Amino acid sequence: MEFPVPATHDTALCLIPPRDQWSSVDRLRCDNDKAYTKWPPHVNLVYPFVKSTDPSALRLACDAIVNCLISRTTLGEAAALPIRLDSAEYFQQKNGSTLFLCDKDVGRVSQVASLRADILAAIGQTRSGLYNMHMTVAQCEDTTPSSKLEFLLEKLRRLPPVSWDASQLAVLVRTPSGQMKQWGLIDLTSPSLHLCADSFGLDQDTTATARPQQTWYISDHHPTWRPVDPVFSEPLPVTVKGPENLIVASWNILAEFHWPPSRMRYPIILENLLTETSLADVIVLQEVTDDFLPYLLEDERIRKQYAYVSHGPPDNPAAGPLPNILNNVVLSKYIFSWEYLPFKRQHKGSCVVRLDGLGYGESEGLSLPLILATCHLSQGLTDGAVAAKGSRELQRILSHLKSNYPANQWLIAGDFNIATSSYTVDHAVKKGSITVQTEAVLRRIEVTLADAGLLDAWMVSRIEAGVTDNLKGNDNDIFEGEQGATFDPRENPHAAKMVGSGYNNRPQRYDRILVKSGGPLQISRFNMFGFIMSEGGPGESPLYASDHWGIRCLLQRFGSRGAAVTSARVVPVQPKKALAGLSDTAALRQCMENLEVFPTEQDETTRKEALQLLRQILLDSDQANVDQTRGRPTLMLVPVGSYGLGTWSRTSDIDCLCIGSISPRVFFTLARQRLRKSGEPGVRLLRKVKAKTGTMLEVEVMGIKCDLQYCQAPSVVDQWPDMLKRPPSDPAFSLPMQTLLKLKPARDLFYLQRSIPDLAQFRVCFQVIKTWAKSRGVYAAKFGYLGGIHLSVMLVKVCKMLLRAGGVVSAADIITTFFDHYSRFDWQNDVVFDPFFHKNLRYHRTPREAMCLLGWHSPSLNTALIASVPTVKIISAELCHAAAQLSGDGASWQSLLSIPDSSQDRNMTPSASKFLGSYRSFVNLRIHYWGASLERGSRLVGWLESRCASLLVDINRRVPELSARIWPARFVDSSTPEADETRGDYQGSYLIGLDWMNSDEKPSRDDLETAQSNLWAVLQQFEKLIVSDEKYFDPNTSWFSATVVKANELGDLQLDDREWGVYVDGDDESDTEDEQEEEEEEEEEEGEDEEMQRRFAEKTKKGKSIKQRSATSRKPEGAGKFRSALDVLNRLRWDPDMDSNDFLIGYEDRFLGPQEKALSAWKSEQTHEEFIPQHRILWFKRRSDDVIIWHRSERIDLLFKKT
Repeated sequence: MEFPVPATHDTALCLIPPRDQWSSVDRLRCDNDKAYTKWPPHVNLVYPFVKSTDPSALRLACDAIVNCLISRTTLGEAAALPIRLDSAEYFQQKNGSTLFLCDKDVGRVSQVASLRADILAAIGQTRSGLYNMHMTVAQCEDTTPSSKLEFLLEKLRRLPPVSWDASQLAVLVRTPSGQMKQWGLIDLTSPSLHLCADSFGLDQDTTATARPQQTWYISDHHPTWRPVDPVFSEPLPVTVKGPENLIVASWNILAEFHWPPSRMRYPIILENLLTETSLADVIVLQEVTDDFLPYLLEDERIRKQYAYVSHGPPDNPAAGPLPNILNNVVLSKYIFSWEYLPFKRQHKGSCVVRLDGLGYGESEGLSLPLILATCHLSQGLTDGAVAAKGSRELQRILSHLKSNYPANQWLIAGDFNIATSSYTVDHAVKKGSITVQTEAVLRRIEVTLADAGLLDAWMVSRIEAGVTDNLKGNDNDIFEGEQGATFDPRENPHAAKMVGSGYNNRPQRYDRILVKSGGPLQISRFNMFGFIMSEGGPGESPLYASDHWGIRCLLQRFGSRGAAVTSARVVPVQPKKALAGLSDTAALRQCMENLEVFPTEQDETTRKEALQLLRQILLDSDQANVDQTRGRPTLMLVPVGSYGLGTWSRTSDIDCLCIGSISPRVFFTLARQRLRKSGEPGVRLLRKVKAKTGTMLEVEVMGIKCDLQYCQAPSVVDQWPDMLKRPPSDPAFSLPMQTLLKLKPARDLFYLQRSIPDLAQFRVCFQVIKTWAKSRGVYAAKFGYLGGIHLSVMLVKVCKMLLRAGGVVSAADIITTFFDHYSRFDWQNDVVFDPFFHKNLRYHRTPREAMCLLGWHSPSLNTALIASVPTVKIISAELCHAAAQLSGDGASWQSLLSIPDSSQDRNMTPSASKFLGSYRSFVNLRIHYWGASLERGSRLVGWLESRCASLLVDINRRVPELSARIWPARFVDSSTPEADETRGDYQGSYLIGLDWMNSDEKPSRDDLETAQSNLWAVLQQFEKLIVSDEKYFDPNTSWFSATVVKANELGDLQLDDREWGVYVDGDDESDTEDEQEEEEEEEEEEGEDEEMQRRFAEKTKKGKSIKQRSATSRKPEGAGKFRSALDVLNRLRWDPDMDSNDFLIGYEDRFLGPQEKALSAWKSEQTHEEFIPQHRILWFKRRSDDVIIWHRSERIDLLFKKT
């Protein structure tokens, strides 16, 4: 009697291979067979089997099969079935394809088919169609031949054959959970039924636990890869110390997704892996395929570098194919064990590696191993992909590490696939690709990592030591989150092909190495690799190794003392979240664009062309051939300051530093000649300025002002820029103080470019804070307020400490935190500095330093020496006001930045108008210039502005009951500027607002008279100082007064930004005194170098002998060869015939003017807190008779006169 096929699929009669053959198949089934959690490896004989799971029905059918087998044995048919599954095939279904192993031997297949036919007859069932004996291993969603299908088939072909003599039939029954459980076994050799329940150890959730895996190794004794014996990977005793340094690397090598896979990139990948910049102790590779891994493991250089690997060669039957199409593979110098941690999403998981030999601490007498988890999160910027990354995959790794290795130090390395570019994320939200909630999930991922104590190796290395990124093109064309990008479609054609065009075509920092803080291994250095390309064929572009750059991190083992090196003097930065109304970065950018702060593309192009033209003129780089340039002095031009850092605005100058081997006097002579002879209509010399670092030329090129300084340093030019990468303690920087002072901007800039975590974000924050400072009248360093270097010092500290502690923060949060932090800062006692550069700060602050903002490289660390007590009070008050604005109701960027209405006068800012209306009395520093020379007019104005800071100090010292505030701009009568300029007559005022310190109490008459008298005396002294300086003030073309006026006497004023004078070619020529001072400075620099001093002495001696032989007229006493201040100082100190205690040194104090100090108290050590540069020495005086024996300006030298 025949029965139809049962409608239920809850029972099965199948062949199950021995357990020892499961592992090879299950490694592939785990991530590729959807039935892995429900079925053991099997070959179905009859499925479905019977229509009911009732034991009586099963027994009835099994008894019929036993009787059938007895009959077959009587007939002499073979009882056991030989099976060898060694071929891979697939069959198509409605929604995909099923891939399986099968037996191609006709004889063996016919035996199984014959048994099946007899069994069906015995149980009274009929089945249509041919029997296809197979063991299902994987499924593929493709229904037609495809690359993915071929990749999976290739994996099946690499499996070792599943071969056994089947002597039993297994009866399986489905449990309520859906798993197939063994109900009984039917013996084929001695036909009988044995009831034996077996669940096969199948887990309903294969992702619940990590699965131990096999490590492979190679050695001189064993030249082929083989499994590691677990006996040799036991934890080491705590007495065995691990290496002091550990280098960890990670690289996504880009798998081939087309069949057959191309091997064109394999040699380039290998070459990149073996370069000095990529060699590591442990390296994690992502997207490794079955085709590439054998190629990698066969290379002898790889075998010598890495003796251990997580996966054996897929061609080795003992290893078998890799479990997925894209795989994480770990190679290591050190032995390790590992487990595979699967994710919920198919084909995704993490290799959790235990490096016992690198352990630390003590746990039951054994060291705690270092744990490394690999990472290759889901790709894509969609709601689903971001949710999978954050809440499932990454959280899965963290939960596993926290639960199983809470006391160990962890590393997580790999491709996180988390979009970091703010441009990409913002546009994805605007276009609806992701929701606002998903954007918040992206931010929470960074918070989650920070809460887990994980530090980003790139971030920490960049903040502390500096990292050179591979971002090319325009530095200003990067957005927040693009710094340190490892995936750059603009530079890498493979990456561009992956993302196409649109908002995804931006640099992303996908790849990371995270290190758990608190362990002995600390992040020290970081670099990228993978930049080696191969030349393409004719007409083809170069071939890159991958679409990602590789990353590498140096970890150093520090003790508990080494971990606490950071200076205890640093003031912690408490994060301050921006209000909801301020959090929109796009609105902030729009606000800044309305103010025309951000440079346009035309501005950038113009400045590039101007800088290139200036470089071409100064370096004379348009010579036709090498012969014409041979013998010329070596020169190089380096942009520094705001332009070098990318924080410049449309009105900024370009600061340039020239470095060469010739003397400053020769350079500036040469520079003036070349600039005049250039013949370029847009090039003109404006003036020469005596700055604290030496002479500076102001040049205008194509309408852009350029400040040009020079540093004589032959050794620096020869090693530029590689020497900048050396630590400050390197002998290469054993240079004269004046040379180091001139190099300081370039050295600071190089460090900042490599250490600021996010330059794009920093630039936005800097521009906002600078715009605020300018609008509030506190951005003018020469007046004692803030300048670009001061804002850099303050902002760098906030950016680094925020990002070091919490991962990623927005620009709005940084700005809000900046004002909150410095509004509560104790300026009188605390110091602002970069704690990641000055890790062990030993700076001693003097009482004269009202504000201490320390730069990076010595000398002259404090960048705010001009700041005074009055200006610091003003700056502090403005910071408090800004902090209150940002935390109050209705806070907006417009109100913070004092954006004027379109109806307001452009010649008067709102803050300047408020300043004029806030005081009843002003000090009016009135300046009048009617000369024709622009250079003379500029020098006069610059001289007056440079002395205003000392005036504020004098007012505060002599009239402490008054609060004085100077507005750092020049005011003119609104009705006169155009008329004045037409007739070459310029007038203007610098105004200092006056108010009582205690405005609540009315001063008494006596106090009022005393204050007026003291103030009058201060102003008279200041006026005398200005008009008596013949170098800057010419009474024939200038007039100046300092008076007190009432507010209603000022009239209608506006701000003046004119140039005072008309440009005249040749106007910048130096007078004799300037040339002499330059020569003296050169001699002092020479005196600091022993060899140069010897040559100078020989030259002087030769000069004397010539003079003795020549007939000369008699000179006044002391007017012979003028010796430098260094020569006089050394003579007075070391001449045994002179009493050094009998001499005084006159010098120029920055605030108090000319002062005197005993020679015995004079400090020549540059690092001493009382050190005064030698160029500020004015005279030497003998105490006993008050005779001046040496005077710089009068060129008197009685010490070295001929006797």
